[in-house]
Amino acid sequence: MTRNGNRTQWSLDRRKLLQAGAATAGLAAAGRIGFAGAQDATPGASPASDLATFGFVPADVTVSAPVEIEYWQYEYATKTDLVNQLIPEFQAANPDITIKHVNFPYDDFRQQVAAAVQAGEGPDVLNVFYGWVPAYVQQQFLVPLPADYFANDAIESAYFPMVQTVKIEDAYYALPTAVRTLALFYNEDLLSAAGLEPPTNWEELVAAAQATVVKDGENFEIVGITQDIDGQGHSWWREGLIRQNGALPFSDETQNHTLNWTSPEAIEAFKYLTDFLTEYKVTQTGFQTDGPTAFGSGKAALHVDGSYRLGTLDNDFPELKYGVVPLPEHKDKASFASFWANTITRNAAEGDKLIASAKWIDFLSSPSVQQRWTPAIGELPARTELAGDPALLEDAHLKPFIESLPWSYSTFTINEADLRQAVMDAFDQVTLNGVDIESALTEAQDKIQAQYDEYWATIGS
Repeated sequence: MTRNGNRTQWSLDRRKLLQAGAATAGLAAAGRIGFAGAQDATPGASPASDLATFGFVPADVTVSAPVEIEYWQYEYATKTDLVNQLIPEFQAANPDITIKHVNFPYDDFRQQVAAAVQAGEGPDVLNVFYGWVPAYVQQQFLVPLPADYFANDAIESAYFPMVQTVKIEDAYYALPTAVRTLALFYNEDLLSAAGLEPPTNWEELVAAAQATVVKDGENFEIVGITQDIDGQGHSWWREGLIRQNGALPFSDETQNHTLNWTSPEAIEAFKYLTDFLTEYKVTQTGFQTDGPTAFGSGKAALHVDGSYRLGTLDNDFPELKYGVVPLPEHKDKASFASFWANTITRNAAEGDKLIASAKWIDFLSSPSVQQRWTPAIGELPARTELAGDPALLEDAHLKPFIESLPWSYSTFTINEADLRQAVMDAFDQVTLNGVDIESALTEAQDKIQAQYDEYWATIGS
């Protein structure tokens, strides 16, 4: 595929796009994205008459004939229920577009998508984990969001910078409805018993973990902090601790993505993480099965996790008294962000299907829908304008995650599973086998850098 070939082969209905172009350009120049009335939108209410006005695609852009598009997302009860509520509202505002909503269990989802790719079938619009987008682009399964509607500068002014991880060769391939960030969960009773406030920096985090750990001989009864390198620990180091220590996980974050895992700052940040296990001995691998279980059952004082954990804790451990604060900072603030996003597949690469798919993604990413999504699902709004919504900030558990959005970063990944495993292997090499940190990280970095190099050579050839 040529560098720009992926854009030229997917032509659009030029007459409709020319109609849209002037309106989109005017909104971008004015520094607005067409959210008339968005600030007054009320969660739980999206009048059909307003739906066509919220977003990037002008309301007068319509399909030329009735069309049905297929939308795939994995089965997650609250998400599927909300989308099923939203579909009639969208169709009322767009009577010539029908949405067919298809779901699969999460464990089967990627296999179903892979089968669809091979068979040339499947969805027109796909809800996909952001880290899978580069691979699907490489397989030519996705097409760029139509630039005449979704101008780069308009997207980047409306969303937090994390959205740029789904921008490949100057084209955006996806837009999120909601995002997730990391923060620090703390057990209120355990910190109170130790006479401590929630930690705000690296030093206080170590002190709190040391003050709250409880052992019977060599056996842990309560860990000061969970050890979850296979959960969110790898992301906490990569996008949180390295950046907090004054460095970047990539020395080149635009193209080729040159890793910076062996910088002095990255090595020091990795040591900070491993020291909880090896130096301070305040935690244990596999304690109480995993970190979320240990924290939820009151057997861990501190736990780093994502905003999606709130619902699980409230449902499964209703007696737990806990609080949440932003990740403790060091030289700087930083957190990790991830998201699921909506993409257009090659099945809807042109004509009315492309128009309908663009309007559906536009609707799902609109402020009106995002305001409903957060209370229903527990994920955070993806648009910058909603981060200060007083209704969301009233939730003491949700507020620290929202406050972290401006300094939260996503990782551009070729193979998310391999990326995670490489960091996990380096952690095990250091903590179990006594390998020095620089050597362990060099091995991990070389393995993942080879994937980035191969990817960009393929995309750019």
